Amino acid sequence: MEYTELSDYDLPAGVVTSWTPRADAGRWHQDPRDLSPGHEAHLRDSEPGSWIGSVLRVPGPYEPEPLRRAIHAWVSRHEVLRTTVTRDAGAGWRRVTAPAEAVAIRDLVVGDLTGDQVTALLPSLLADVSPTAWPHCVLATVVPEPAGPGSGDESFVLAFGADHSVMDAYSQLLWFEEIVSLYDAARRGVPDAELRALEVGSHVDFSADDRKLAMTLASDGEPVHRWLDFLGAGATFPRYGSDGITHPAADDAEAHRRQASRSEWLATTDQTDDLSARSRARGASAQSGVLALFAHAARRVHGIDRLRFVLPMHTRYAPQHAAAVGWYVGLCPVDLDLDGVDPVLRALDEGRDSGHVVDGTALTAAVERVHAAVAAGKPLVRYSFARIAELGGITDGPHLAVSYVDTRFVPGAERWSTWDARTLRSPAYGTDELYLWFLRTHDGLNVSARHPDTPEAHTAMDALVEELRACFRAFGTAGLSEAVA
Repeated sequence: MEYTELSDYDLPAGVVTSWTPRADAGRWHQDPRDLSPGHEAHLRDSEPGSWIGSVLRVPGPYEPEPLRRAIHAWVSRHEVLRTTVTRDAGAGWRRVTAPAEAVAIRDLVVGDLTGDQVTALLPSLLADVSPTAWPHCVLATVVPEPAGPGSGDESFVLAFGADHSVMDAYSQLLWFEEIVSLYDAARRGVPDAELRALEVGSHVDFSADDRKLAMTLASDGEPVHRWLDFLGAGATFPRYGSDGITHPAADDAEAHRRQASRSEWLATTDQTDDLSARSRARGASAQSGVLALFAHAARRVHGIDRLRFVLPMHTRYAPQHAAAVGWYVGLCPVDLDLDGVDPVLRALDEGRDSGHVVDGTALTAAVERVHAAVAAGKPLVRYSFARIAELGGITDGPHLAVSYVDTRFVPGAERWSTWDARTLRSPAYGTDELYLWFLRTHDGLNVSARHPDTPEAHTAMDALVEELRACFRAFGTAGLSEAVA
């Protein structure tokens, strides 16, 4: 599993079809449930052409009618895909929702295209979503020419693009198993009512509850003060280092320069499992171990003793929301100081390039520092940052975000490699953001990143990735024993 832009996916030549939810204008009804503060902020601040999504190769032959029924069942199951907003001149945004039976899935055959044409066209189809115009999710298929009789490798590409107001990273991951299972069931002739049946919470309800909680915050309350203390003078978010890796755009051209995107494999499953076991033995999690190695690498190659970043974390606290589609994400401020902590790795033979071994005492200290830093910020995740920003006069946005997701226990994860499944993000622009996504999968540990497309940023990221790989080579490797300080 990797998290990349669609341009990095190997798209075949074939017949491209768009699949778009539609509903009659008269079937929408006014919905009294409030928008979350984050949703309102997204309506205000979102950039045109911004979307997230997923893509996979669906095993089996392409059958349009079962696919239509499968997509309709998916939209029916998740209320957030059937709701939108309208502008009320007197009171701002208002929600409207359509019942499942009012929704139809319309297909449009775009044409039989070459591979280059598909690669150029598909991102624009998926980017045809907006926070202010329904539908907020569109799908597309690419059906290649049959490989030949008896080849046994029938499949087609299915992808979707969605606006962030209705989708988060976990929703992207859940989609793979759900849509393949729905398609298989539809091909077997399972009735529509059975396809649509899924007891799952609604993100619309969650949004209303999120707003109620947000409105209990006060400008002199602890959550606001905690965030302002983290941001410091000027209420500005920290950047990665001080050597210009990220920086405010100097002019309009820099502000509109497309960011570089990369996906790198850092560790095998054995190496990742080794780090995880060592972290758990120290009362922490694999997340703490991975962040500890990230902090070690940042200090080793860029001289950064104190890392301050935003860690996105899920807000799926209620069981009914575990399998729901929606935007369930809060922000955790992390202030990690490794001053006084020895390097996590120690040279096997000082003065010779003969490999490294894990320093157990240093690893314990680093993991404990990370665990404490995350634990300190975690209580703030449940409170809407959009509301905190409003109360605290915060106008800046994150410049350094680091995410960790363990995907191994998501339904269907063991089949993602077979399906060539991948989560997607749209291109981003500018010079003032560095985002890192660490993904633990059945294949090991991957890091996806987007960063300024500048020589300085490329050099910095190359060095960071290589140092992280060097760290992991000391884990899960026969013959290397943990040093005892």
